[in-house]
Amino acid sequence: MRNIDISQINGRILRIFLTVFDQMSVSKAAELLDISQSTVSHNIEKLRSILGDRLFIQAGRGISPSAHAELMAPKIRSLLAEMEALVDIGTYDPLADDEPFSIAANGSTLAHEVTRIRDAIWRQVPDKTVIFRELGSRSNAEAVLDNASANIAITVRPVGYPQTLKHQHLSTDKMMVFYDASVSKPIHTITDYCNARHATLDFGGNSKSELALSLEDRGLVRQITCMVPNVWLLAEMVRGSDLIATLPSQLGLSAFASLQSCPLPLGQSDLHFDLVWHRRYDNTARLKWLRNVIFDAMAPTPRTTDAS
Repeated sequence: MRNIDISQINGRILRIFLTVFDQMSVSKAAELLDISQSTVSHNIEKLRSILGDRLFIQAGRGISPSAHAELMAPKIRSLLAEMEALVDIGTYDPLADDEPFSIAANGSTLAHEVTRIRDAIWRQVPDKTVIFRELGSRSNAEAVLDNASANIAITVRPVGYPQTLKHQHLSTDKMMVFYDASVSKPIHTITDYCNARHATLDFGGNSKSELALSLEDRGLVRQITCMVPNVWLLAEMVRGSDLIATLPSQLGLSAFASLQSCPLPLGQSDLHFDLVWHRRYDNTARLKWLRNVIFDAMAPTPRTTDAS
């Protein structure tokens, strides 16, 4: 192992590295940090020299992170968050905060909601960089919050949360059956539902959906003939075909706006969406501010945001 003088590494150089990593561009990082490109390049070169790694590799007109940089990024996010928590004195000025907000969610499923959240943040901090990261399976929440690749997550409530996470109810929805009325008729019975051809989302996780578990409890199974990674592609699969898709009703406002829907023909509990964050950041003023803004954006009647 190389002997590295870590006294040469400070918060500023790490923040510059992380911004370049997120933007995959020296010029964009410089613009975001409001410093010169030469300053960004100088700090990256300094970190390269200290660590003995290229960190970023030229890829066409852009750059790509090295394997070492990929490993470093989540650790640096966590380290910077811990450093911020050390000096957190209970106040937060979002206008003086240069760091982007990072929110993990299944953006395609929550397309209508994430737009409201973005706009709520921009009303208070115009042109603030807001990064929506794809959460995928809800079981990923603990990892993305623990390594600080996201400040906060929005997910369908699981049976239980790990002890490392805290959560609060954000919104409630119901599952609906979407179909193309030019090809199919509404689903009225469980038998029709199970006999229909289904298209579903596949986020790559191994856990079964609440719907699948509910059907299994009844000794039933649905015929899944198509699986895709996002709702926009799912809507295209349903459109013009006899496929049906069972999804939150709010998708009728976005990806499935041109399709028809009918109630799910079996007793199904409400779908609860939660705001989830890591316990280590629970009392930081920055996260409290972000949580309040998100709650305001999702609330039926907006309330005054508490920035303290």
